[in-house]
Amino acid sequence: MQQKTPWLTSDILNRLNANTCLLLVRSLWEYCPEHMFIVRVEGPGEFVIEAMNSTRQALSAENSAVIGKRIEQSLPPPLCHGVLANLCRCVESGAPVRYEENDDYLDRDGIYQHVHRQTLLVPITNTEGMVTHLFGISRDLAFPPEHHVLSPAVTGELERRVSERTAELVAANEKLAYLATHDHLTGTYNRRYLMELAEQELRRATRYELPLCLLMLDIDHFKTLNDARGHLVGDEALRCVARTILATVRECDLVGRYGGDEFLILMPETTASGAQELAERLRNTLTQTSRLTLSIGIASLAPGDDVVIDLIDRADTLLLQAKRNGRNRIECAA
Repeated sequence: MQQKTPWLTSDILNRLNANTCLLLVRSLWEYCPEHMFIVRVEGPGEFVIEAMNSTRQALSAENSAVIGKRIEQSLPPPLCHGVLANLCRCVESGAPVRYEENDDYLDRDGIYQHVHRQTLLVPITNTEGMVTHLFGISRDLAFPPEHHVLSPAVTGELERRVSERTAELVAANEKLAYLATHDHLTGTYNRRYLMELAEQELRRATRYELPLCLLMLDIDHFKTLNDARGHLVGDEALRCVARTILATVRECDLVGRYGGDEFLILMPETTASGAQELAERLRNTLTQTSRLTLSIGIASLAPGDDVVIDLIDRADTLLLQAKRNGRNRIECAA
């Protein structure tokens, strides 16, 4: 029999950030029959109930009344001390804690209550590794075991809904990551992200004494094109150049829009002759497929280059030289 693939794999969880995981937990609360809650850690031994699901409709009013209250304000003394001890244990260890409660007590209305439940606490840490919240899920053992057994139909529906929600959250997270790192018009890297990646490549090239080249290029007479034919035509020209660049460079090359009609191409482990060969191919391809031409400046990594802006300055100077020499040219430092 073929083994069934888990519906929520560790690979999916690894791709989710903290906010996405919280959204996933909240969506699970709509369908999970167990009691789930989030406690905020305010200090040593100080905990505030921040969120709580309603496992049964009858508990919804009670749940909403304890949100924002401290543990000692929400639980009777016979239960409070044991719960606080386990919350502290989870914070101090920084690891999940499982414990069981089995006790009898009188509630605030003088009604006899019996508690027998098993609870799992999971610490939630911030970027500095400090435990800021505890996530808990409790199973009430006072009910017969069959009370907690879901039918195959319900289990299948729960898995389907959670799987759909997980896929939606992963897609949304990937879209946000793309928008944060790419130029919306051309699909190339935006300037901020390109500079981050370029600095990493510069450090790698310097450490291992590898060649590195940077190309700066822009579209000849782009301002005239914009003024004469409008910005929509100018935008399409930028997209055309970006498509041509992306189709020409290698997978390891970094391409980004530096500003206006200027693009940067960073070519790791590439000599000046290799960069010039690609620049010629790029310029020829564009002139054959459109009426656009490019001016290109090429700078190579040199001793003393500490930051990427050193290469950009030299490439920019060579680009201006290509413009002065008639445009539709490539200038490369000797």
